[in-house]
Amino acid sequence: MRKLVSTLLCAALFLTLACPAYAAKPPMVTPSEAGAYLQERGIYQGDGSGSLKLDKGLTRAEMAALLTRLHGEGEVNPEHYAWACYFTDVPGWAKPYVGYCVASLLVAGYDESHYGPNDMVTPAMACTVVLRCCGYGHRENKDWTYGTACGYAVQLGLISEATAKAPAITRGEMAVLIYQALKLEEQGSPPPPPPKGEYAISADHWSREDFSQQANPAVFTGVYDRALYNTIRQTLVDGDAIDPPAYTMVAKGADYSAVKNVIGRLDNVKRFEHYVPDNFSNYWQYLDYFAVSSKIPEQYMAPLAFIQPAVNHVNKLGSDREKVTYLNDYLCSLLAYERNARPGVIQMFAPHEGELKATCGHYAIAFKFLCGAADIPCFSVSSSDHSWNLVYADGRWLYVDVSTNDVTHSHTALLRETYPSHTDIAPAATAFIKELLVPGSTR
Repeated sequence: MRKLVSTLLCAALFLTLACPAYAAKPPMVTPSEAGAYLQERGIYQGDGSGSLKLDKGLTRAEMAALLTRLHGEGEVNPEHYAWACYFTDVPGWAKPYVGYCVASLLVAGYDESHYGPNDMVTPAMACTVVLRCCGYGHRENKDWTYGTACGYAVQLGLISEATAKAPAITRGEMAVLIYQALKLEEQGSPPPPPPKGEYAISADHWSREDFSQQANPAVFTGVYDRALYNTIRQTLVDGDAIDPPAYTMVAKGADYSAVKNVIGRLDNVKRFEHYVPDNFSNYWQYLDYFAVSSKIPEQYMAPLAFIQPAVNHVNKLGSDREKVTYLNDYLCSLLAYERNARPGVIQMFAPHEGELKATCGHYAIAFKFLCGAADIPCFSVSSSDHSWNLVYADGRWLYVDVSTNDVTHSHTALLRETYPSHTDIAPAATAFIKELLVPGSTR
C-alpha cells in the first residue's frame, strides 16, 4: 500500500506532465539539501562515516537500491524479490534491489542476462525511472519516451539543463531529481482521474487462437506447454499490439527462469519482456501471471539506422543462403573476437575505428539483431562455454557461428545442419523456440 505522500506526489506529477504549461516549478535545491532530505526519509544512506558521496557517480546497481527504498517506501522486504533478478552479472548484494525494480517494471536489462550493475547512470536513465516510479509509466511511449524524459524533467523543474546534457548523473544530482519530484506534492494538485477500468483476469485474454495445433506436439514438454506457446505466439502474431494481451500462468522459480530464458533468446530488433498491464492493480494476487510484450526500444533506433544500408542490400539478394552469408560477413567486418569483451548492440552498430572487440555471446546477439532487421527467423543457442545461432533458411533450421567464422576467416560454421563442436544446454527450449518462430518446422 502506498503512503499518502506517494499518492499525492504521483497525482501532482501526473497533472504536471499532462499540463506542463500551467504547472509551477518547485524552486531548485542544492545537492546537499536534497541529500539531507532524502537521508532523513531513509532513501539515501551514507557510508560508514555517514558521507552520502554526493559528488560521486551513481551506478545502475546503486540506482536500483534507491528506487526500491523510494518506490517501496520502506514497506517491502527486497529479499522477497531476488527471484526476479535473472541477470548473471548482478552481485549478490544488489540482486534483491534489481529484482524488486524488475518486478515493479521500473528497470530493464540490456539483454536476457546482462543488467550492467557497474555502468554509470545517465540523465536519461535517471529521469525515466523517476517518472516510472512516480506513476507516469502508463504514459510512456505516448506522451514521453526514454529519449524525451530529460526534456520533461527540465520543463518540470526537476533537473537543470546542464544536468540533462551531462554524460552521467551524480548521486547529488539524482538526489535533486528525486527531491524536486517529491516537492511537487506540496502544490496540492488534485489527483488524476482513475484509469478507464481495471485490468482483470478474463477468459477473453487468453490467446485468441489455439496456435499450438500448428506446431509439432513433441515440443510440448514440462513448462513448455501449449498455453505458453499460445501466449508467446499470439505476441509474435500481434507484433506491438498487446491490448489485450494473451496470457498464461507460470510458477516462479525454475519454471519462471526457463520461460524468461526463452523470450530472451527471441530478442532481435525487438525486446520481448514479461508484460504486466499498468492498470492491473491486483497483480500481486496473481504472481504466476505471464504475458509477453514486444517492442523496438527507443535506444535501438540509431543501431537500426546504422545497419540500414546492409539490410537494403540483403533485401536485393535472391536466396536465403546468400542473405545469411552476407550478414555473417558484414558482422565479421565490424567485430573481432576477444574473451571478456562486452559491447552492447548500441556500441556494435555505431561508427567506430577499427573492429570492435566482442565475445561469442555478443556475436550471437548482434547476428539476431541483423536477422531481425532483415526478417529472417533467428535465435541464439548456448553451450556451457559458447554461444551461436540457429537461422531458418531454405526451409530448414541451420547453424551459424559467426564468431568461429570470424576467428578462422572461413565459412566452416555457416549454415550447417549439425554442429558437433558444442552441446546445446537447453535442447527442449530450442525445439520450442523453433516451433514458435516457424510452426511445424521440426516435424
